[in-house]
Amino acid sequence: MNHIFKWDGQHLGFINNGYLFGSDSTYMGWIEPDGSVWDSNGRYVGELIEGQYILRNSMKMEPMARMPKMPPMPPMPPMPPMPRMPKMPRMGWIDPFDGKA
Repeated sequence: MNHIFKWDGQHLGFINNGYLFGSDSTYMGWIEPDGSVWDSNGRYVGELIEGQYILRNSMKMEPMARMPKMPPMPPMPPMPPMPRMPKMPRMGWIDPFDGKA
């Protein structure tokens, strides 16, 4: 299980067995072995960056939607960690969870 943060440093949730959950264990989607992240409806979200962030390259064509996966049984949410320092923006990349995407 590893924690996922928004690019601004706020805790978003966690990954458990390849599935993405919010900090309250709400199923959000899944992560493919290539690092691509998909939401619970099968829409492309972005890429796992540095193992702890999810960003979308705004200059790259988004892949077609996929068949949604069966939602897993939500695990017990871990204790959320302290926020991180915000990261410097990356040219052409956006945080799909910052509310502006």
